[in-house]
Amino acid sequence: MSFRILLVETDRAAATVADHVLTNAGHRVAWVDSFADAIRQSTADCPDLMITALRLGPFNGLHLVLRCRTNDAEMPAVIICEPSDLTADIERYGAHPLPKPIDPAALLSLVSQLLVGRTPHDPTSARRWPRKRAELPATVLSGAARVVELSYGGVKLELPRPPGPGRTPIEIKLPTFGVSVQAVACWSQIAEEGGSWRCGAEVAPIDSDATRTWRWIVDSLN
Repeated sequence: MSFRILLVETDRAAATVADHVLTNAGHRVAWVDSFADAIRQSTADCPDLMITALRLGPFNGLHLVLRCRTNDAEMPAVIICEPSDLTADIERYGAHPLPKPIDPAALLSLVSQLLVGRTPHDPTSARRWPRKRAELPATVLSGAARVVELSYGGVKLELPRPPGPGRTPIEIKLPTFGVSVQAVACWSQIAEEGGSWRCGAEVAPIDSDATRTWRWIVDSLN
């Protein structure tokens, strides 16, 4: 079963390990690297589970957990920290510690235990945010394409050819805005007219600046 997981980590190496392990297990991971972006992402994404670093610059991961639990009091949480930072407050606030460096097997085991018996908030991958229609030129797979719909977390494209099997990584270049985003193609089908293909993809901005830029693009559309 696929769950939506919010990963909050300023350490890119640790975030890469966690993202890789959880994505390979079939979960949908959103990674941000700041307290403020985590609050915004939690509001938009309604995660089933949160994994956060204990130290988030001037903020504390436990404060983040408590803040996000105002929307979901039962949300399980994992706190990543150095062994020297382990504190009884982690379990006192209903979170579960995971020491650094991250052991992939330990992370997957802990996440699996915390999700046993739970149902994803969006088992059909429904989004809480509105989708917006668009007519934007794009370049995908070195060919001309067109964006026909987009949201904070996804995009629908028209392509001259299918993107490839399974969850194919693709780069979407948007010349209108002078940016490109990384995405994973989730489905594709031949369009009824013209012989082109339609493709749905999950957008995965690589850092908080890219996330803010993508959301600005979505918000700028009527």
